[in-house]
Amino acid sequence: MNDNIKNKELGKGIGALIKDYSENQNNKSNLFININQIVPNKNNPREYFDKEKLEQLKESIYQHGILQPLTIRKIDDDQYELISGGRRFEAIKQLSVEYEDVKFKKVPVFIKDVDSESLMTELALIENIQRSDLNPVEEAFAFSKLKINFNMSDQQIADSVGRSRSTITNSIRLLNFMKNVNVGKKIIEALQTGNIYGTDFIYTAGHARPLLDLTPDIQEKIFNKTIQGHLSVRKVELEAKKHKILKKSLSDLGNKKRESDDFDQLVAVYRSNLSDFLSTNIDIKINKKGNGKLVIHFQNDKELQNIIKNKILR
Repeated sequence: MNDNIKNKELGKGIGALIKDYSENQNNKSNLFININQIVPNKNNPREYFDKEKLEQLKESIYQHGILQPLTIRKIDDDQYELISGGRRFEAIKQLSVEYEDVKFKKVPVFIKDVDSESLMTELALIENIQRSDLNPVEEAFAFSKLKINFNMSDQQIADSVGRSRSTITNSIRLLNFMKNVNVGKKIIEALQTGNIYGTDFIYTAGHARPLLDLTPDIQEKIFNKTIQGHLSVRKVELEAKKHKILKKSLSDLGNKKRESDDFDQLVAVYRSNLSDFLSTNIDIKINKKGNGKLVIHFQNDKELQNIIKNKILR
């Protein structure tokens, strides 16, 4: 398929793509297929099934059956590949193992005539994205695959899935955390699972994005503080902003000569920023030789412990 035509079609979204192909007379609906004849889609972006939600889906299927057919394509005699409906397929597979009832051995399907491997992958990726039940990492991988494997721009992806271009760009950027095997791995795992350590706190892409431009040590400090304190996205943004201001102030301070008026102004700004960061008053005293000291004020032992434990060491 011509790249320009292909990308134009993708801009219509999954609904238009399915409509185009449903006009083909070889497409068949209202059929039931044995689940053992269906294989999962190897390009499905979903890597993690929320156990609680999957159990809820299983209970619904147990009570009412599958109300929406799976979409599949024929790949061989009596064998089919799943295009969409991965969660329903996983749920019915588990039910077929747990129960002998024949109603869990066959599933309603819509068979699509899709011969192109690239279109098959695109359909699967976009369909899953539009369902909005992928975790942030799975979604970022799906966008990345569309961008790299099918040469789609962020805007074309946005048009296909009904999102803004900035949403696509920011989502793909989350994969940069994978470059760090320590804190980056922790952040990725938190985004994949959502719930943290069995609590009600949900770690979202909004919590992670402000950390992208920070150094790994600062990322870890803010990440740990977020998890332990169940910080809101807004509070994480403020924490990240504090560190960025401090870093810039320190850089500017190092670039100014000791005798300049700008230097003294920057010291004052740096003092103010550091005071805000530590939540206490501080003094910076510098002699003519450039040596000096940093004085941190505290009212009592408890406040000192809080500054050291929650501000400096965290």
